[in-house]
Amino acid sequence: MIFLHFRQCSKVNLIADTTLSAKDHQQLSVKINSILDQLMKLQTNWESNIKSLQVSYEERLNEVRSMRERINATLDKLEKVTLKELDELKASWNVSLKFDVDTCSRLRTELTRLSDAMLEIGKKNEELAFIGLAHQKSEEMIKQVDTYLKNNSIQTEVSLKRIDYNGPGIEWYLSSAVGLVNTIHISKELTMQGSPDQAFTVTGATPVSVRINSDTSDCCITGICGLFNGQLVVADNERLKLLDLQYKVISDCHMPDLIWDMCLITPCQVAVAVNKHIKFVSVNNGQLVIDRELQLSHECRGVAYNQGELYVTSGNALYKYTIVGTLVNYKMFEDTSSYMAGNQHEYYYPDNYQMYHQSNIS
Repeated sequence: MIFLHFRQCSKVNLIADTTLSAKDHQQLSVKINSILDQLMKLQTNWESNIKSLQVSYEERLNEVRSMRERINATLDKLEKVTLKELDELKASWNVSLKFDVDTCSRLRTELTRLSDAMLEIGKKNEELAFIGLAHQKSEEMIKQVDTYLKNNSIQTEVSLKRIDYNGPGIEWYLSSAVGLVNTIHISKELTMQGSPDQAFTVTGATPVSVRINSDTSDCCITGICGLFNGQLVVADNERLKLLDLQYKVISDCHMPDLIWDMCLITPCQVAVAVNKHIKFVSVNNGQLVIDRELQLSHECRGVAYNQGELYVTSGNALYKYTIVGTLVNYKMFEDTSSYMAGNQHEYYYPDNYQMYHQSNIS
């Protein structure tokens, strides 16, 4: 005998009540076809992006290689010019030094011969007139040698030294450069019609905790950046935190002081404003790693990035720098009416990359 155990149904619907009408079935079919069409268009767009990425990659690769060839040709030309100058300078000084060597040798030979002749005259008791003539010639020779020695009394060591008249030099610039071009960035262009002023609607919110055991202060989030893989980098007090797709902290990085602001540089790198520094932090194998930093002459209260350039606010003024820290525009905007009159926000309009600076509104 077989006993079957069933759980009692909480609700029972008749099959007739759940059967779709022909109209409902048609509407559902239309909706599914519409969604499939949208998915197909989206897939086609992603496939097109892959091709576009490959084409632009090859173009940039050729540009880098072409630039390398031009740099090599320029360096070869500079090397030839410098070596020619070096050879000419060495040859010129060789002639001068050879003349001095020959002069010393000649004076030594003449003075030695004169000294030997004076000794021979003394031994043979030559006539006084001849002795007087030899003595006079010796005095003239000694005077000539004394003058030469006096003019060359300071002994120096001749060597070729390098002098850079145009700053630190090419080697320093090459070693400090971060690449052959200022930067390579991903350009996203709007391919479908849409309103740039479209409003976003919040459909829900879920509170999450980003607190970790090493935190000593209450949570104070001053910046959030989304990475290419959906992970988030959060600035909390003096610490950067990397959140996974479930918003769990999987890595953190301590900063020397309060983080005022941060922005995305590449799909896996952010720039962080701390005191008078801009620190570049990357995500490497799921860990936050400090790559490098820029030390600026003013406070850093906000930072934004656009097409290879950094826009940094000091609280009262807006500055523009290259990605390697070279000042491009000193005080693009300034408001000294009060401290932090110009706050840390810079905005970019995506169609023409215009930059807007937001001042505090009282």
